[in-house]
Amino acid sequence: MNGINGENGQNTIPWHDLEASGELRRRASLSFDRLETEPYEPDAVFKAPDYEWPGDWEGRTILALVLLAQATQREPKHLGEIMKCLPDHLNAHGYFGSVQEPGTVDEQQLSGNSWFLRAMAEHYRWKKDAFSLSVIERIVRHLLLPASGHYREYPILPEQRVFAGEAVGELQQERVGAWRLSTDIGCAFIMLDGATQAYQIVPRPELGALIDEMIAKFKTVDLAGLSFQTHATLSALRGVLRHYETTGEAWLLRKAEEVFALYVQEGMTESYANYNWFGRPDWTESCAVVDSFIVAVSLWKHTGKAAYLDTAHHIYYNGMGYGQRPNGGFGCDVCTGAGGERMLEPKSPELFEAFWCCTMRGGEGLARAIEYSYFVHEDQITVPFYGENRGRFIMEDGQLVIRQHADYPYEGLVRLEIIASTVSKPVTLRLFVPSWAETSSIGLRVDGAARSVAVHNGFVTVTEKLEARAVIELAFGIFLRQETAFGRHGAHDVFSFRHGVLLLGIDNVGAPIAIDGNTDMVALGRGAYAMGTSGAKLTPVNDLIDKPYDEAVRNRKQVLF
Repeated sequence: MNGINGENGQNTIPWHDLEASGELRRRASLSFDRLETEPYEPDAVFKAPDYEWPGDWEGRTILALVLLAQATQREPKHLGEIMKCLPDHLNAHGYFGSVQEPGTVDEQQLSGNSWFLRAMAEHYRWKKDAFSLSVIERIVRHLLLPASGHYREYPILPEQRVFAGEAVGELQQERVGAWRLSTDIGCAFIMLDGATQAYQIVPRPELGALIDEMIAKFKTVDLAGLSFQTHATLSALRGVLRHYETTGEAWLLRKAEEVFALYVQEGMTESYANYNWFGRPDWTESCAVVDSFIVAVSLWKHTGKAAYLDTAHHIYYNGMGYGQRPNGGFGCDVCTGAGGERMLEPKSPELFEAFWCCTMRGGEGLARAIEYSYFVHEDQITVPFYGENRGRFIMEDGQLVIRQHADYPYEGLVRLEIIASTVSKPVTLRLFVPSWAETSSIGLRVDGAARSVAVHNGFVTVTEKLEARAVIELAFGIFLRQETAFGRHGAHDVFSFRHGVLLLGIDNVGAPIAIDGNTDMVALGRGAYAMGTSGAKLTPVNDLIDKPYDEAVRNRKQVLF
């Protein structure tokens, strides 16, 4: 979303002006480390010609490396060699997989090459290289445009689909019309993500017409009734939102809000992860969790509705937090809340890390989390997330350098220190206040002097002439609280414990524990609590990366009581 204006023109600052540290930097570095190991090295990253997801592995890997390199300002070890080898692995028309017979469309090929298309688009935006641009143009000409007219006939009747599948989707045996279909129902619409980004670079009218056709068909789908894959749904939403950014057509934003509301009610677990398919809570998929985080932030950016930002915080700190493994990869978990499931745990040792898809998507998720640290418009700086970082801001009449310190989400104290300033006009700072923060606990200080506080659309605002060494501090209390279930299909006779945004649970390998909601709790720090005299301890679910690998594989944490 760099370079695309949101509500009131706000946009992120360039990655080269942002230096992340603290826990977010650690997670991004772990992800980067994992993506430089054997499955993603040049000799391993390219799949055989008969791989049923052409371009998927390669595209996701390149995309993650391109974004993490910019977000962490670290040189990728293998990206140069991978890019050098690329031409030898593309077909005669410049994309992955076989050239389909005229009148035949393979939705897994479209899906996989969407990630490759996005990788080339992000590489081009970064390096402005002729090779990436040529690949984008060839994919549009030879893979995308031949699909024109076929999306209109995409099979959306239940009798046309196979409602079974494993963690790696498979092609159905029988073709339906022009389509070779996948058990990952709806994955053809992942290409909305790639097509809309390509359209921003090569805005050919024919491509715009195809995007309109894709979105028109997507609008007609009964997503829950057809058990659409939630990853496909959310990736399509990213495309819908990007096309809204390109065209400004308001109905696209309304449609994105409508579909995301459906996802939250019908496809989200109590730990803010996902059902892999609507109506089929078999396991979560970190790919979709990352998508949901990006969509939630995009919806906040374009609507200004703080509820979306609040949702994004919950997704990042819980769904993505637990989904990342000690080796930096990402994996699949049980669907907490569905079918009476009270635990949060990896789905199985085999799915502990989904190294063929989720690990790479985690790279973009963490890169975007860094990017979302600040949004700027004219003389206004918005701070939607808190952590350790340093940012440089080009304002209308000068520059600012701000160092942020925060131990959020464990403590509710944010400190912004002005390191350097050549700005003469007042600057407005907007600081996010989570919905669960008690109004009486909110305090704002500028150079130690208290200021009045009013929360508007989820933010407190202060306007000051920011000179070097000025300090702005926001404080809000983070307390233990209880929340009831929120999903339409979850158990509504249970509750969860929260430390602010953090979902808490008890490490437990036996039967579920019944707890009286009035049990005495003693705060231990870092979001942990001791429960009365029982000796049981509640800890945040995002601590999986801190566990030894073997212990994390077996981790079983009760989060619903």
